[in-house]
Amino acid sequence: MSNRKPHVATDENLNDFALEPTFRWLIAAALDGANITYGEVKDKLEKEAGFSTIFTTRIGFVAGSLMEKIQERAPDAPLINVLVVNQADRSPSKGAGGFMANRFHDQRLAEKDAKQKYPELWENSFRRAAAEVYAYGAKKWSALYKKVFGAELGLKQIGQAREDRKRVQEEDGVTTGRKYGAGGEGECHRALRLWIKDNPQEVHTSFAGAETETECDLDSGDRVDVVYKCSDRIVLLEVKSRISNEIDLKRGVYQCIKYRAVRAAMDVRDNPVIEAYLVTENEPPGNISALLRLHKIKHFLANPVKK
Repeated sequence: MSNRKPHVATDENLNDFALEPTFRWLIAAALDGANITYGEVKDKLEKEAGFSTIFTTRIGFVAGSLMEKIQERAPDAPLINVLVVNQADRSPSKGAGGFMANRFHDQRLAEKDAKQKYPELWENSFRRAAAEVYAYGAKKWSALYKKVFGAELGLKQIGQAREDRKRVQEEDGVTTGRKYGAGGEGECHRALRLWIKDNPQEVHTSFAGAETETECDLDSGDRVDVVYKCSDRIVLLEVKSRISNEIDLKRGVYQCIKYRAVRAAMDVRDNPVIEAYLVTENEPPGNISALLRLHKIKHFLANPVKK
């Protein structure tokens, strides 16, 4: 049986067969707060979309053509192409400049060497574009996909794409998303977790209207109880119910520290605003409060019964 790939990397074939899968992969990366390199797109198109060898330099054409196709149907859509980045500097190539120039009304960004000539402008514009992408929710991406490609991309399909993105190849004994012990999640924890997910405005008024998710996997294999995606920041919340003891609360502080660091490392932007909260139903003891202050982890005292 021949192993010959059906698609040669011509412009026509890339437009016909590469844009749709690339959009799906980018949606998964966007919802996870991550990015995808030019080399990773190349490898996935060759392994999963039937392409023969593609030069990495051709992936800029794919990202730009995809964004053009999106803007034909939805001119105000977030610039998801900025999540396709160079491995070395974790920043998009010059091809993204024209899109950012039009979005932010500064034609300097469209100049050939804008990335080198105006590094601060480029970085600030890139950060703004990425923030818009990360703040977009799964339902909006699903609707945009249908508008652009005329096909359904349901929330279950998006969830599966996110799982596939994080699936590890090596058998290292760690299950992605593992968090609860042999007894599973307790009812008290589950009730508080879901209440926090559904009531971001109770944690802080500025979080009202944020896109919220629960049980979100990080690329480290950790699972965050709740994530708020705001226009100017990402908020990670670790939930500890009223039955948590002091040892569990201390563990919660360290979980917040780890989650914040991993999520910042995943983010395509330099120095993104990532906040971590420890949510409890009881006032934490003094040593836990001191630990929270020391590591700049915020605390929210929840009382969902009275809300």
